[in-house]
Amino acid sequence: MKTMAALMAMGALAWAGDSREDAVRKLDTMKVTVDFQDVRLPEAMDYLREVTGLNLVMMPKAMEKEGDSKLRLKVKDLTVKSVLKLMLTSRGLTVSWRDGALVVLPKEDLQDSTSMRMFDVRSMLLKLQDFAGPRVELVGPTTKTNITNTGIFVIDEPKAPPVDEDFMVQLIKENTGTGSWDSNPKAAISLQNGVLVVSQTPSVLREIESLLGLLGQYR
Repeated sequence: MKTMAALMAMGALAWAGDSREDAVRKLDTMKVTVDFQDVRLPEAMDYLREVTGLNLVMMPKAMEKEGDSKLRLKVKDLTVKSVLKLMLTSRGLTVSWRDGALVVLPKEDLQDSTSMRMFDVRSMLLKLQDFAGPRVELVGPTTKTNITNTGIFVIDEPKAPPVDEDFMVQLIKENTGTGSWDSNPKAAISLQNGVLVVSQTPSVLREIESLLGLLGQYR
């Protein structure tokens, strides 16, 4: 039975489904109505996979942990992300993005693989400066300024402020992790003095690295 479950999971992972961005968008925006009455979790996952088109996969350890317990859930017009949270949280399960699929696994498996990494983002926190010359205006006798004589008045243009650090953290949390920032108690992110310190799973760390690479192209 374990071998068969493993083969089913591997086969589903090999299926070419949505990109991570498409999957996250569906999780956050697509709404479904479900009425599960004494349904096993794998069957409920099959239903969600069919109606959403998402590549949802239950890993063998999640199947073992779930056993023969039944699910009861009745909701209307709720996002797929919220439905999954209601289905999985009380069972000690969570969802993570791996190899092109949304995989269901025990929370402890996700937490055990958490590691810390630092990213230098100082260059991204400063907007490109406009080095155009200062604005020059002619000052007439009736113009109210800090100078008393007429002539040329040089006005320094204000400098663009740095990108807010909180915005950078929010941007990363909203575009990586697929909900693991809330479900994984070991997940953490902070930004101080231009250094981003992240504790997350290896897959999410790779997502952050990819996102920062994309952001760096538009400096």
